[in-house]
Amino acid sequence: MRELKNSNGVQVAEYAVAHNLSHEPAFSWWVVDTLKKRDRIISTSHTRYAKRTHKFGIRLPKTVEEALQIDKDSGTTLWHDAIQKEMTNNAVAFEFLEPGDSIPHGYKKISLHMVFYIKLDFTRKARLVAGGHLIDVPASMTYSSVVSRESVRIMFLIAALNVLKILGADIGMPTLTHLIARKCMQ
Repeated sequence: MRELKNSNGVQVAEYAVAHNLSHEPAFSWWVVDTLKKRDRIISTSHTRYAKRTHKFGIRLPKTVEEALQIDKDSGTTLWHDAIQKEMTNNAVAFEFLEPGDSIPHGYKKISLHMVFYIKLDFTRKARLVAGGHLIDVPASMTYSSVVSRESVRIMFLIAALNVLKILGADIGMPTLTHLIARKCMQ
């Protein structure tokens, strides 16, 4: 239980509340504390994002139109390129409808927006985000997984068993994990 709470704390707390387990001794104090911490982090991040207008002295756009206007004003295509890269990476997950087509049965329309960021090397980053919080969708249907500690440990174990030296690791796409390793010289 301890490992589950450490690796997926919010999900375990939400499960405990949904199944009326929050009064049990294993959850009674922990669930309340975890959910308060979650709410505090979410409200802080929303406030911080809304207030931030510049990073490294470079203006951060809030909309795609604003990003393209910044590119036009500066004579660059940095934000446009970041948007194109994100859309290319995510295009496989979507089926685009023609104007006037109806939404297929069993699907719901969810609004999307871009979140913009500037990396330490000054490259522009655009992230396509679904506004699933705006409609009543069960959390189990909108869950976005992240790599777990156990997966990373398994990758390290495989590298160690094959006498590989790990040079770097990157999670490029949601379903693709790339591990750069090479055979150690004996």
